[in-house]
Order: sequence, then C-alpha cells, then structure tokens
Amino acid sequence: MTRTSAKPFRILHPPKWFLDVAVLLFLGLPALLPMGMGNPAWTDVGSAVTVGGALGAVLLRRRYPRLAASTVFAFSFVGVAVGGPVVPYILATLVSVFAVGNLTSRRWTLVLALVGATVLSAANLLFLDTPFQDLRATLQVFAFVGFAAAAGDASRSRREFISAITERARRAEETKESEARRRVAEERIRIARDLHDVLAHQIAVINLHAGVASQALPARPEDAERSLATIRRAARGVLGEIGSLLNVLRSSDIEEDAAGSLGPAPGLAQLDTLVDSFRASGLQLEVRVVGTPVVAEGASDVVGFRILQEALTNAHKHGADQSALLHLEYLPGEVAITVTNTVGPDTSSHSLRRPASIPLASTTGDESSGFGLTGVRERVASVGGRMETASGPGPVFRFTAWLPFGNHAHDPGKG
Repeated sequence: MTRTSAKPFRILHPPKWFLDVAVLLFLGLPALLPMGMGNPAWTDVGSAVTVGGALGAVLLRRRYPRLAASTVFAFSFVGVAVGGPVVPYILATLVSVFAVGNLTSRRWTLVLALVGATVLSAANLLFLDTPFQDLRATLQVFAFVGFAAAAGDASRSRREFISAITERARRAEETKESEARRRVAEERIRIARDLHDVLAHQIAVINLHAGVASQALPARPEDAERSLATIRRAARGVLGEIGSLLNVLRSSDIEEDAAGSLGPAPGLAQLDTLVDSFRASGLQLEVRVVGTPVVAEGASDVVGFRILQEALTNAHKHGADQSALLHLEYLPGEVAITVTNTVGPDTSSHSLRRPASIPLASTTGDESSGFGLTGVRERVASVGGRMETASGPGPVFRFTAWLPFGNHAHDPGKG
C-alpha cells in the first residue's frame, strides 16, 4: 500500500506592491468623485496636490510609519482648508494610524492616533460648512481613528505572540535535543563504568589463575587444570559482557537497547552470586551482614553492587593472602559497605602514594589509569553518598562507602 504525503497547507500572501496598488485605488477613487464634502481632486490644483501628497505619504507607511502618519495629517488639514475632498483624507488618516499601530510601540500609536483625530476634527470644524461640523461627527472621527489604532495594535500583538511562540518552540526543541544528547552521554559513561567494573574483575581472575597454572603445571596438574577452567569461564564472561555492551553502543537508542538487551540492572540482592563468583576465583571471602536488608528505590542499589564488585576485585588483585572481609551494615536510611584486606609491603608503599587510596582495580600503578577509584567516587557522588579509604593498623587496607538506601535513596536521573 503506497502512501502519499500530504503537503502542508500554506496561506498565500499577496506581494506588497499589490497591496500598495489596492490601497491607492481605495484612497484615490473617492478623490475623483463628487462626494458632497469638498471638491473632487481634478477640479483644482490645491485639491490635487494635497490628495497626491497624502497618498504618497501612505506609500511610506511601512518604512517610516510615524513620518508617514504626520505627513498625512498635515496634507489632510491643508486639503480640507483648500476645499479638497474629505473622504480620501479620512481614509488616508485611518490607514496611516493602522500602520503606526502595526509597526511601532503602543505609546506612539496612542499619541499619533490622538493627534490625527484632533487634526482631522479641527479641520472639519474650522473649514467645512456641512452637518459634519457637529459634535456627533467629531466623536465619529475619534471612534474611527481609535478603531484603526486598536486594529493595528492587535495586529502587532498577534505577530509578536506568534513570534514568541515560534521562538519558544525552537528553544524547546533545542533543549530537547540537548537533553537527549546529555542523556546519551551519561548512558555511555555508565556503560563505560560497567565495562570497566566487569572486565577489571574478570581480567584480574584470568591474570591470577594464569600465574597459578604456570607454576602448578609441572608439579600439580590438577590445580593447573582447575585454574585453566576458571580462566576459560572468566574469558567467556568477558566476551559475553563485551558483546552485550557493544550491541548497546551500536544502538541508536541507547537507553531502550540497554533496558532490552542487558536485562535488569544488578543490585545487592545478587550479593550471594557475587560472593560465590569471587570465592570460585580463589578469594577467601568472609561476609558479615548486619541489620535487615532493604531495597533502594533509586540508583543506590546498582551503585552498591558495582562499587562492591570493584572493592572485592581490588582486594583479590592486591591482597597479600588472597583473603578479604566484607562487612555490610544496613543503617537507618543508608547502608555501609566495608571491604578490608591485607596488603604486602611492596603494594602498600606503592599504592598508597595517592592521597585517598590505592587505585581500585586499576591495571597499573600509574595515576592516569586509575579509573577504578575515579569511577567509584563518581558513582558514590551520583547518589549522594560518601566514601573513605584508610590503611592500618598494620598491613591492612580498608575501603568504606555509605550509600543512601530505602526511602532516602537518590535517583540521579531525577536531578
């Protein structure tokens, strides 16, 4: 089935020269006919000059609206005084006052409308010997001029309103696009952090067991076989995580694809699975949970899982005896995550060179590559938590993070 796209409806506006010709005909024809008030313009020079001057001034109304209106008032007063046709002067005054209201400020519109009505009424009262001299006719002149001024002001207000609405829509569209780009950038940063967290753990496991396998292969083939099996599992996990994250990065809609392809975000409810994975990789991990576990309403649950994964990876990689203590304490409105492990003298002297801590799960000692600690700090700050690292007493390193939990959890996406 073929679709035909409907063309948007457009209002066709006539060219300006066409409007000028129409205005000249509208104003000029009454000047050639005997209307009972003043002589036709072709009967004497004074009438022809004043009518021509008023019509010429009307043509300048777009570029010089105030000057055009003032000129029309002057020619109208003189034209009535010399016996010219009254109707063209009235019409020219109305057109010029409308132009002032349409193109200038409301203050100028009010001033020139009063001046025009006063000049026209004074000329009629002073120079006309017709029923047009009474008070009722004067009020009619003021009413007509006032209506022209109000119509011009309404036209200007409508144009400004449409312009403001259009500008607001344009800014809203720009803001929407900017917000979309910001959310995409934040999502990519989150994916990069997740990629680092997962790969740091798995590669640390691969590195550790590769060393064990190389040392145990000649004398203890069973241990070497177990280490190689662990390496294979870790490598498969790395490949799976990379494939999932690359699929997300290829998607045009990162958030939708992340929700669809990566499944539910991990949280502290998967603590047992995380602990089992580290124990299977050779880390002797003791777990202590104090308090009643609660589920965070915001992003604290995911952040808690990720920083716990990062801290345990750090303990597994840098620990002196491949052991660590995980202390998880649920406090009113927050959860405290503490990971403690021993460090060797070389690791301690090298890693604690940074003011805050060793670079968690970093692959080298260079500070420029310490994405672990930087990522942990950013994650903790994103949910309104706090963290600290400390060493001692003795060759002990301790990492602690406090995250808001329960009803106090903070969702960074809600700003």
